[in-house]
Amino acid sequence: MMVVLISTMLVLVYSADVNNDNTYHDVLLSLCGRRAQQFAAVSILLTCYGICITFLIIIGDQYDRLFLSLFEKDFCTQWYLDRRFTITVTSVLCILPMCYFQRLDFLRYASTLGIFAMLYPVFLTVYEYYKLDIQPGRIKVVPDSAVEVFVVIPVFSFAYQTHEIVVPVYACMKDRNLRDFTKATFLAMGILFFIYCIAGSFGYMTFGSLIAPDIMEQYDATDPVVLIGIGALVVKMITTYPQLVVCGRGALDGLYAEFAHLSIDQFIKGEFKRRIVVTSLWFASTLLLAVLAPNIGVVIELLGCLASVNIFIFPGLCLIALAIRDDEYLEEFKSRMKCFVACLMIMFGTFVFGVVFTKVIMYDMLNKSGKVPHPKC
Repeated sequence: MMVVLISTMLVLVYSADVNNDNTYHDVLLSLCGRRAQQFAAVSILLTCYGICITFLIIIGDQYDRLFLSLFEKDFCTQWYLDRRFTITVTSVLCILPMCYFQRLDFLRYASTLGIFAMLYPVFLTVYEYYKLDIQPGRIKVVPDSAVEVFVVIPVFSFAYQTHEIVVPVYACMKDRNLRDFTKATFLAMGILFFIYCIAGSFGYMTFGSLIAPDIMEQYDATDPVVLIGIGALVVKMITTYPQLVVCGRGALDGLYAEFAHLSIDQFIKGEFKRRIVVTSLWFASTLLLAVLAPNIGVVIELLGCLASVNIFIFPGLCLIALAIRDDEYLEEFKSRMKCFVACLMIMFGTFVFGVVFTKVIMYDMLNKSGKVPHPKC
């Protein structure tokens, strides 16, 4: 699976060299046309939107973990400790003001905290594995059905999804060289794979089938080691949410300007009003959905569906376009193989999207709608 993900990344980078494109959207515009570019913009927009919901849910989960450790289940009876209240207050006071800025250059220093917030949970899962003395639930080593395998793929894809930024990163290289970039990609993905394996393995061995979608929920927040992790994670969510709003807002702005046929002067003149309206609606709707979402697992699975589109379908279209561009009638074996591989990528991405989306809608959202209790009460 890792090889497949890396291969689709390299397809995008190779495609970028055709016209020296600098963004994911530009690659699709050059090879697949404006309509594909618009679909990609919508996909990026929805991905940013979904991740914003995920971040707010994570903030609520961390507060619940802290309050449960301090007050036990008595916190469930206090309205001011309810996750709906804590998520709303934190979002309105700490996140919303930053979302209205046009640029977020002042948040660039948060990247150091982001690295800490990524590595600390890895240390924490290992630390808690040796510290906790609990009986884990059932530990599965083989899936119960084939459906479980396909359901995991979008979550796996979401964890390694860098396809939207891989072209801009490649464009920033001093010397755009596919061979050097391939080496760097394998190294970076290998490190990430190692980190995920450590965190996932130790976390699963600690709790087994009883593990929660957000593992931080299951640790004792009165432990200073855990408390540091919770604090770093909350601050990371707060500082990253506005960046996603700016990214999503930019994609929406571009789509609106294109469909409304705005001139450059009209686009610039209405920027402030659009920024206020779009940001307000974005924030209010993500907050509402974060409060109502049954758990983070549902949102991540939906994001994984979108990830399968960006990772498999769009690169597959680019590969077909490359094959036709080099050999219009596909007379060479190499060109036919490119088309064959591209078709497999597109069919695989479409199949995974359909299976997981159906599973989320029919089972996680409809069958469990209104039946999910408060996770800590």
